[in-house]
Amino acid sequence: MRRHLLAVLLLVLCLAVSPMRAAADECPADDPECSGQPQTTGDQGTGSVVTTGVQFPNTDPDSELGTAVSANADCQDCQWAVSPACSDSGPVEGGCAGAMVGCADPQDLRYRVYLRHGDGPWILQGTVCLGPGERPTSVDDIGEAVRARVVNYLPDAHPSFQPRAGGIVNLPTLFAAGESGNLRTAPFDVLGFTVVVTASARWDWTFDRGVSETFTEPGGGYPNQAVSHTYAGPGERQVSVTTIWRAQFTVNGDGPFAVPGPELTKTAGPFTVPVRSAHSELVGG
Repeated sequence: MRRHLLAVLLLVLCLAVSPMRAAADECPADDPECSGQPQTTGDQGTGSVVTTGVQFPNTDPDSELGTAVSANADCQDCQWAVSPACSDSGPVEGGCAGAMVGCADPQDLRYRVYLRHGDGPWILQGTVCLGPGERPTSVDDIGEAVRARVVNYLPDAHPSFQPRAGGIVNLPTLFAAGESGNLRTAPFDVLGFTVVVTASARWDWTFDRGVSETFTEPGGGYPNQAVSHTYAGPGERQVSVTTIWRAQFTVNGDGPFAVPGPELTKTAGPFTVPVRSAHSELVGG
């Protein structure tokens, strides 16, 4: 009985939630505004609000529903609704044996999935089987979970400098972060969805106390002078580099979507760079 009570709840995912009729008798069949709108009973307070995108577990991306989800991945005025696939057009009060038919797992219920744009009519997009605890998931939900894990996929910098003996006053010292500026992960699972993360980097170098500069290239050894700094005097400098990653991800091939929150950072150092003065020397002929 609990599963049937849960089954009659309508989950609405949207950017700006438009009020939805709470009971079937509030939306009579002869009301033209209700054409195609799924009827529902029960508490609507469990709906979730998202800013963009929705993903349904166990959905073949090439199916009718998968195609609809992909086509509307960036939709900002979409509302999605799910209701048990009973014999009528929407959920009914009480039992709903029809919703249990047609899923490979006997624990799953089959749901109809509806979509509308703004205040337009609800249009059936297909069906999906959902098991206990499974629900349509917003891209924001997935993004938060991706953020918690993606830091483990980011490489560590291995900074170096040339000349290896140290910099020379008034000549450029060359630096290298020792990592690529682009990342693409192998597919991994997040909340039951297949996720791929891509990221691009920039580097904030601190060459001395209060002396910092940002680069879009990782730098390298001679003759690569993309990342360099010229010291005006001798002494030991404490140098560090912070890699700043801008990351995005796809969900079952849809997207890309930005990983939420601030950019991801990793810092290497500080490490010591000796800087020495150059001395001229007379050589006989």
